Amino acid sequence: MKKFITFFIKNRILVAILLLLALSSWSTVVLASANSVIVQSDSVNVRVGPGLSYANMGQVKKGDKLAILAEKNKWYQVRLSGDKIGWIASWLIDNTEVSSATNKVGIVKVPNTTVFKSADAGSNVLGTIEQSQKVTIMYQEQDWTQILYNGTAGWVKSSFIQGTQETSGSSNTSTSASDNDIKTVTVTQPNTKIRIDPDQNSRVVKTAKVGKQFDYLSKDGKWYKVRDSDGSVGYVASWVVTISGTKSAVKSAATNISEATIVIDPGHGGDDSGAESKKNTYEKNFTLAYAKAIKKQLEQTGARVVLTRSGDDSKSLGDRARLSSKIQADAFISLHFDSSAQENAGSGVTTYYYNKNKDGSLANSLNSQLKSLPIGDRGTAQKDLYVLHYNSQPSVLIELGYINSNSDYKHINSNSYKQKVATDVTNGLKEYFK
Repeated sequence: MKKFITFFIKNRILVAILLLLALSSWSTVVLASANSVIVQSDSVNVRVGPGLSYANMGQVKKGDKLAILAEKNKWYQVRLSGDKIGWIASWLIDNTEVSSATNKVGIVKVPNTTVFKSADAGSNVLGTIEQSQKVTIMYQEQDWTQILYNGTAGWVKSSFIQGTQETSGSSNTSTSASDNDIKTVTVTQPNTKIRIDPDQNSRVVKTAKVGKQFDYLSKDGKWYKVRDSDGSVGYVASWVVTISGTKSAVKSAATNISEATIVIDPGHGGDDSGAESKKNTYEKNFTLAYAKAIKKQLEQTGARVVLTRSGDDSKSLGDRARLSSKIQADAFISLHFDSSAQENAGSGVTTYYYNKNKDGSLANSLNSQLKSLPIGDRGTAQKDLYVLHYNSQPSVLIELGYINSNSDYKHINSNSYKQKVATDVTNGLKEYFK
């Protein structure tokens, strides 16, 4: 009897240990599953940082399983084959209708160009490439270019690669200058901060006025490292400057709407009803309805769209502008409807911007599409509005007609006009992100 009890106890302990091991194994599998994702869309860009302005370092394809390391602003940091680390837009992973992939192609200009395993002439040699051969560029950093070589990643001297062009996967082309083209950085916003590190929370080295120029040294994500004439060095945010080089000055801008983050701001809300029509309808209700229609169409392009309010809420002007900076939006659009002092005294659509260098291109791209609306177009205009003045991102405010004008209101209150506005804004943003 004693032996039986001892045998029974030992077996109970063994069963318990096996059960614990099984549970441990199961929890490990669950944890791994919770921190990994399988790509469902045909292809998604992998970028150096969590945002559209960061360099594209390659693509992942449908069926690829990625380990998620971190998340920031709805971008996933993932581990790729070869232990490379990159960032992908989380909202594109399951989108089977939209692809964000773009490849760059370069042409080898030096005979028998050596391909290295790493961005180091002392690393192992993978092979050589003949002159005039086309290569797919995955990533570039200063003197080195990463290319696709025999199914794997290899590195060649950037000086050995001539010219780049976009290939299949997208018709979008980049408008930003290469590092070699950039010579100077010019401030476009008052009281621009030059910081000790490429971070909005780092110490301020100095403050610069509009028009102040700095020598360009390098780029770190969305920040430029610059040097002043007195020799001091610091970092300035790319969205508050323009860059110029051996060619013409260009704006540092995003390139692909499917990876863009766009804030739509329905004006007014809550206790602030905005303008009132003689039909006893309120501006706040129209702006929200139009914002939701625009959001729906934009999301069909693959873009990430964030509303400053999704219901009849009160939001301060400061909160609206700060949201744009907080999520590092690529564009901010505030929606409103005008009202004149006397009924039927005003008519038309106006697109306002504050800073021409920061906001002008966005305003022009949107206005070029809004011109086709049945309500007359009043064009673009500069105006010091709070949500534009205190917005670090490219931003505009659109007055979509006069709510107390009989002719305008007839359209404003129709679904066809609302859908046409949504289509025009979407097409305007597509043009802007080219």
